[in-house]
Amino acid sequence: MHYSNDEQKEDYLELKRYNELIKGELEFYKSIFKSHNNSAIFNLRIKKIKGKRIWVDKVLDRCNLELLKSLDTDDEVNEWLKPIKCER
Repeated sequence: MHYSNDEQKEDYLELKRYNELIKGELEFYKSIFKSHNNSAIFNLRIKKIKGKRIWVDKVLDRCNLELLKSLDTDDEVNEWLKPIKCER
């Protein structure tokens, strides 16, 4: 099968965009070790602030009310914002 230069250029640009997307994903996942090196992986959640993804530790960051209020809301964030009832 023979491709024209335009088709090859288009394929190259598409692969380049995809490569950049994958590199961005990799950097985001590697950022766990910089921002949450003392967190257990199973406690980490991906949340968004104004559409930008961040890592949130559901145990350690739960008392940071300023952070929680700045997150884009979803069911889990709404649950975190509810006061915890004390049990005896």
